[in-house]
Amino acid sequence: ELSESQQLLPMSFVKNMKYIFIINAIAGRGKYKKILPNIEQACKKRNVEYEIRYISAEKDGSQIALEYKNEENIIYVVGGDGTITRTLAGIVGTKNKLGVIPSGSGNDTYRTIKMLPKGENKIDLAKINETYFINVACTGVDAEVANNIDKLRKTKIPTSQLYNASIIYSFVKFKHKRMKLHTSIKDIYAKYTILSICNGEYYGGGFNIAPKAELTDGLLDIYYAEKMSKIKMIPLLLKLKKGKHEGKRKIHKFRTNHIEIDFEEEITFNVDGEKITNNHFTIDILPKVLNVYNDDEFVQRTIGDG
Repeated sequence: ELSESQQLLPMSFVKNMKYIFIINAIAGRGKYKKILPNIEQACKKRNVEYEIRYISAEKDGSQIALEYKNEENIIYVVGGDGTITRTLAGIVGTKNKLGVIPSGSGNDTYRTIKMLPKGENKIDLAKINETYFINVACTGVDAEVANNIDKLRKTKIPTSQLYNASIIYSFVKFKHKRMKLHTSIKDIYAKYTILSICNGEYYGGGFNIAPKAELTDGLLDIYYAEKMSKIKMIPLLLKLKKGKHEGKRKIHKFRTNHIEIDFEEEITFNVDGEKITNNHFTIDILPKVLNVYNDDEFVQRTIGDG
């Protein structure tokens, strides 16, 4: 049932577009509780019809989004990168637009989206096996650092020291693995320290792994770091944190639109907040298949900064 302020909407707008908020109540330790009243106020201020939906064990973000597949709405994901990744399959191929209210711990996808022109944008999506992603799929010591930060959050380590603590933890545990990577440009059969496949620029909570990546160029930026001794890995990770890794010895970059990778054992890719484990991966770029809506002014109002 529409509230009084929603009933004042122009009928053409009500008919054509709503704001749908898909909320992950677990993301960011329940940040949505602060955001929810702001969403309602911001929508009423704009006189926009809106719906609040919650992800549950029975229904994930993509299933909720698919309920609107025959409409043309802005579907705002209220959560972190993983929630967005799990929702993409319900938006691709529809007229709906993805919006993001960043309320996770890393929020790298929103860092990428807010750099787009204001309003609607058509962007490329990457796909690893059956999973769509906007930013980065990575495996190697950098992925393990990101994964281990999540483990260490449950300890008493101060938030400001989590990255440094995770570097040390990952450094001790890391074992090089061998990959067989095939593209139309080159084949690589070697052990690696880092392998990052990038559509967008960011991962790991703001690290600029691919500073020249573009969401509309139809290409993936590939970063491959050769096997190196553990003593050289820490300086590499610190350069990576500052975005100063390009052109360094043993780090290779190339661009392509299709990759196939095989491993001798099952490995885990960190994919925009999700984890995918297999021993064979096919990764493609899908040019301009996702409608994204960038409205940072609205977003800042909802998260309480505007």
